[in-house]
This record gives sequence, C-alpha cells and structure tokens, in this order.
Amino acid sequence: MKKTITIITKITLLTYFIVLSGCGGSNNLPDQKSDNPTEIKTPLAEVSPAPPDSGSAPSTKASNETGAYNRPYDFPRIKVLPLQYIDTTSGHRVGLRVTLPADKKGTPVEGPLPVVLSQSAYNVGMLASTPVSGAVLLGGPDPFIVRHGYAMVSVDVIGSGVSEGGWELLGAEEQSGYGDVVDWIKQQPWYDGNLGVAGASYMAITSLFTAQQRPEDIKAIFASVPMGDSQRGTVGTGGLLNGVFLSAWATLTHLTSTLNDLTALQYPELKEIIDGATQRHVEQIDQYYLPMVNKILEGDPEITYDNDFWRIRSPITHIDKIQAPTFILGAVNDIFQRDAPLLYERLKDRVDSRLVIFNGDHASNFVQAIRGTDKTDPILNLMLQWFDRYLKDMETGLDNIPPVTQYVKNYKKGMWKGYSDATDWPHPSALPERWFLHGNGNLTTSPPTEPEQARSMATPEFAGYRFGKSKGGTLLTASIDINDGTRCSPSYVQWTLGIAGVVAAPRCYWDNRRLERNALNFETEPMLEDYYINGPLQADLWVSSTAQDAVISVRIDEVTPKGRVNPITNGLLLASARAVDESKSRFIAGEMVQPYHYLTQTKEQLLTPGEVVKLQVEIFPTSALIREGNKLRVSISPSNQAQGILNLPRRELAKEGITTIHNSPEYPSGIVLLKVPTSELN
Repeated sequence: MKKTITIITKITLLTYFIVLSGCGGSNNLPDQKSDNPTEIKTPLAEVSPAPPDSGSAPSTKASNETGAYNRPYDFPRIKVLPLQYIDTTSGHRVGLRVTLPADKKGTPVEGPLPVVLSQSAYNVGMLASTPVSGAVLLGGPDPFIVRHGYAMVSVDVIGSGVSEGGWELLGAEEQSGYGDVVDWIKQQPWYDGNLGVAGASYMAITSLFTAQQRPEDIKAIFASVPMGDSQRGTVGTGGLLNGVFLSAWATLTHLTSTLNDLTALQYPELKEIIDGATQRHVEQIDQYYLPMVNKILEGDPEITYDNDFWRIRSPITHIDKIQAPTFILGAVNDIFQRDAPLLYERLKDRVDSRLVIFNGDHASNFVQAIRGTDKTDPILNLMLQWFDRYLKDMETGLDNIPPVTQYVKNYKKGMWKGYSDATDWPHPSALPERWFLHGNGNLTTSPPTEPEQARSMATPEFAGYRFGKSKGGTLLTASIDINDGTRCSPSYVQWTLGIAGVVAAPRCYWDNRRLERNALNFETEPMLEDYYINGPLQADLWVSSTAQDAVISVRIDEVTPKGRVNPITNGLLLASARAVDESKSRFIAGEMVQPYHYLTQTKEQLLTPGEVVKLQVEIFPTSALIREGNKLRVSISPSNQAQGILNLPRRELAKEGITTIHNSPEYPSGIVLLKVPTSELN
C-alpha cells in the first residue's frame, strides 16, 4: 500500500496550527502605524489586550477552578519587532524575531526583562504574523508569556526558514548557532540577565542543546516532548532505520524551510537575503538530503552504526552539562517515548526537575497538555509557574508539583483522567517480574521444565521506498511502502508523529487483533486482580534463523474477554545488533530490565544459521494496568516496518529467513517487566 509521506507533512503543518488554535486567545488587532521603516506595516505586529478581567490565557479558564498557578498580566499588549539578522561564528546569518511587552499604545517597554528563547527548524515567520497564546511551544511570539513580563526571542536555526545555511539533521554547525544567539541576547538593552529556553519537539531539543552550550547563562528549561538518544530512541531503534519517521521529519523540515515568500514580501529590504537562504535550502536536496538517503540505504557505517554522527545529535550525550532547572513533558506513545523519562532521570539528582507523561502521541498529547488533566495544570500555566520561579525569583508553589506524574493506561475512564504521581522514575516501588513463553502459547511465571514446541515465523516482503524531488525540483519527496501489515497499526500512528490518527481512526490503530492474527502470541490466564506495570520492559528471547540476520518485533498488549487487543507498548531489535553493554544497562533487584545495545560496527554479530542465540529486546517504557479479568499478551513477529526497515546490505542477510523462538529449560524465553502494587495508584 503506497502512501506518500509528503502528504503527511502537509497535514502535520495543519495539525500544528490546530494545536496553536487550542492554546487560547482570539485577539482584536487594531490598525497601527510605525516610524520604523523595517517594521511590518500590517495589524499583525502587535496584539491587543485581553478583556480587563482576564488574568490568563482563555484556554486556562477551566484550570482556574482547580487552583492552577496564575497571576494578572503585567502589560496590556505585545510588540513583535521586525525580522532581523545576526551573524554567527559559522559565517551564516540567522533570522530572528524579538517580541516585547507593550503599553496600551503599543509602545514596547524598554526593560530590562527576563527572556524566553525558542529556536526552531519549522520557520518562525509562519507564526510571527499571528501571535497566539501557546505559540511559544512552536517558537512563535506568545502573548500569554510576553504579557506576563517576558521578552521572547524566536529564531530560525541555521539551515531553516529565512536563515542561511543548509539543514543537516541537528548537526554541529547548526548547534553552534544556538550559543551565538545566546551571546547576542546578552548584549541587548532589554535583557535583565535571566534567560530561559522553551518549546515542544524540535524546539525542546534545541532548548536542551542550548543549555549545554551555555550552561552558565540558561537559568530555566521547559521542554515538551524532547528527544534524548536520536539513534536508540527514534531514528535507529533496535539497530534498524526508522524510515517512516525519518521521511516524515525530513520532508516536513525541508518544506517549512522553503515557505518564505510572504516574509520576503513583508520585508522587501531583506528580500535578497531571504531569497538566497531559500535557494540554499532548495539546493540542499542535492547537496545533503539525497546523498544522505543513499548512504543510509547502502549501509554507510557513519549512519548505520552508533558513532559521533548520532552522539552529536543526541541531547542525552552531554546532558550532564545542564545546570538549569528543567521541566520535561512527554507522552506514552510519543516518538520520544523512550527518551523523556531517561532525560529526567539524568537530571533529577543535579537540578530541580519535573516529569509529566501525558496520554497520546506526538500530536494528540497536546489536547490534554493544553487544557490540563485531573493531575496536571494547563501547560502554559505550568510554564509560567516554572519561569516565574527561576527567571523572576517569585514564590510560585513549585513544591506542590510532584516529581513525576504519569498517565496510566486503563486506569480511569475519561479523557482528562487516569494520572498517578510518584516521587521518582522508575517508580520506587517497582520490582521485576519474569514471565516465560511456552510452546502452547501460554505465558506464566514458571519456566519450562522440559523441551516444548518451538514456533517459527517467516521474514515478510521488505518495505519499498522512493526518495526524490518534486516536479518543480524545489521540495524533497519521500514514499515508504509498508508490506508487513503495520501500515494499519499503532506504530504507524506513533511514527507519523500522530498525524495518521488525525486523518483517520480505523480500529487497527487502537486494536491489535488484526495486526497480530498471524503473530506468535503468548497469553496469561485472566488476571485475578488489576496488574500494574510501570517502567521499561525487556524480552529475553532465544532464537535461531535460517538466515544470517533477522528482525524481532515484540508487542505488549491487554486482551479483553471479547477479544479486543489493547496495545500497550512494543520493542524492536535486529539480531546482528544484539550485543549489550551491561555497564550502561538498567538492573533492578539483580534483573536487567532495560538493555543498552552497543549498535557499533565492532560489536555486530551476524547469525550462524541454525545456531540458537539470546536476544535481549528493549521494550519502550510505559505505565499501564492489565485489568482484572483481562489477559497480558506478548506478541512476536518478524517485522515492524512502521518503526524500522532494513538497509540494502542487511536485506540480503535476512532474505527469506525463517526465525524460530525456542522454549525449554535450556532456552527459557520470556519477558521481564516492572510490577508496581496497585496501592501506589493515587
């Protein structure tokens, strides 16, 4: 089934604007005049005040009843200053917009003020024309934040939007510009010496990198759905290539980098620079994107294995450099599902930190985040509370926010319910429990006592792909053809950034019964009471294959008496990438519960056909109940192309392979999960 990822990127843009529209605030924009010849001469450069009795963004109205942090606005208006360019140490000029609080006449205040910085690869000019509350998450001017007494700086990173250079997937040159912007801010007369960074997704990633580059200058971080380990968590899960995600991400980033016509019309005096930057972004298709795709498909070691390429692009690599209090928000089915809790864990003992995990995926989690839930205040109120404390030195009641708040699947009914808090992650009361796979399809806590039936599965047809340019040659295009049935699966929703679930909602997106019809399924007896799991999981599988390589996909589900299969989480591993670095793996009570795979070329271990080996599959962390009367299922299949595909050399190694799962006293295949007493649910 052929679905072009370019369609998904366009829908992604629409969804981002939908997210913003839900963040609050319709603003009447009166006519204005300016004495600044480079200022936008339209009503879109400043925002009128909210109603006199309004002390919050309109979207926080419901939260006020629950006592969410709030205070009156300090200023009635905001002023979005004209687009300007600054020089960077790389030699590229980057474009940025400064937004300042303003008085009733629209005159910007002189300051000094604390500053919130957001650096984006998705073209801040698309948001600067229409400031709305919540735009700070995407890098745009935000009236809610600015009217509370903050200056805001919105930046197109090197290689994106109106900035010069070519985008290289969060490369070193782009990152050098993050610190250059901080250095520029420190020289501005409206800056009071207190600088915070904020944003969602890409903007959260740049926030973490910026705080690592200038740790002495960044005083607070608010990062929603950030990436941690770019390879293990997202692009190269289990040693494979996440083609669906990478295609969607690359085409989205390139598309937004070329949408500069309106900005060029608004700033005729800067048109030559803007047009030059846009042309450079178009040329990047041939100079970087397509050569990169060829390197990926051909198995170039720089991209295929873990090395400096991925470490440079992973915020978790130098997370210990961060000195600022950090608020991390994630989601149970996010593209960064693995990473959000790991980032929090690395920070919590050094800086004041909080972790909130919402329900949903990369897009849909904002439905809960923006409004707030039974355990969390609206995201803008949380951000204001965080920045007021650490950028304005105000007492804001942060002690009332638990260290960890998580959505627990199947806990409570209702869109805004089902959350539980804890003092740490992983949950302090979590203990490992091992469940063993049996040849008859049972899943029990007792290991096999004698050899049992081994079950096998065949490698499916490999995924198809096409990469190139649009007819006009100005846009990157990509197509991934999924051939193993996972086009209709929760994984497809997850790795299309949640956009597939916005476009349509077939049963197979939230019920795995069709997907797992031909998988190797292992189930417990119906649970006698609710069974609570929280944290990372691990599958220890003894396998053999007729080929030199193989893919193992492991899904964890809850099965109801009526046969519905509720997805919980999953893991993926390439057999040749099975080598584990125990020094970096997680052990609890003597059990390894989260393996850390080397993923390096020197540790690659091809299979010897017919030889039984142990695969330790990392299953991404979750929090869920297997409810009384329902069953826990482990479902194993030889592919999950919605999450990972094979490059060309590895396809030859795995071609036509038959993979066998062994169950015996000698080869006791099973899973380890972290069980938490249900009494811990509050």
